[in-house]
Amino acid sequence: MYRIIDDGSSEIVEKKSRFLGFAISVDSADEAVDKITEIRKKHYDARHVCYAYVIDGLVKSSDDGEPQGSAGRPITDVLVHLGLDHCLVAVVRYFGGILLGVGGLIRAYTSAAQEALDDASLMELHSGFPLTVTLDYNEYGKADYFFNENRIPRTGTEYGTGVTLHLMVPSELKPLVEKHLAEITAGKASPDWGDEQEYGIVDGEVISI
Repeated sequence: MYRIIDDGSSEIVEKKSRFLGFAISVDSADEAVDKITEIRKKHYDARHVCYAYVIDGLVKSSDDGEPQGSAGRPITDVLVHLGLDHCLVAVVRYFGGILLGVGGLIRAYTSAAQEALDDASLMELHSGFPLTVTLDYNEYGKADYFFNENRIPRTGTEYGTGVTLHLMVPSELKPLVEKHLAEITAGKASPDWGDEQEYGIVDGEVISI
């Protein structure tokens, strides 16, 4: 799954009709409705404001007066195809006086949605467990190699009489990490695991969701 971390926008023209796309990160259905209301107010003179949003598996869309299935559904298909969550895409249409037909509308709304998302910055979501563990320096060398080899992101390191590592361990690697720590410490490791959570990585930094 992916989430938007920087909103995006687009503009396309199809037979004199202008389609303005907006890709927006939202935390709830109420926030999505508020954003749609804001867009309607700003573009009060537009013929249609069509949209789709996905929030925790809830999918909702609107053709807003366009022929059924010609606007909301194509926008939804783009969101689902990209695996987006907590995402709203709204497309404003200023009618240019020429009918596009259902096929033309589907292409236009799909393009406006896709280009708005292309303009946005997306973050891939992962599921993992925060881990804090303190090792002696000999153990640390082995652990450091293992964590790097398995691309397990580190969120902090503290050096003292030992080395305390803070990591975000992908859920599927938790059993492997537990086994490795037990092996290199002869069963003496005392890993402190946090609750499972979603996270993303931006510029090498772990972002908790």
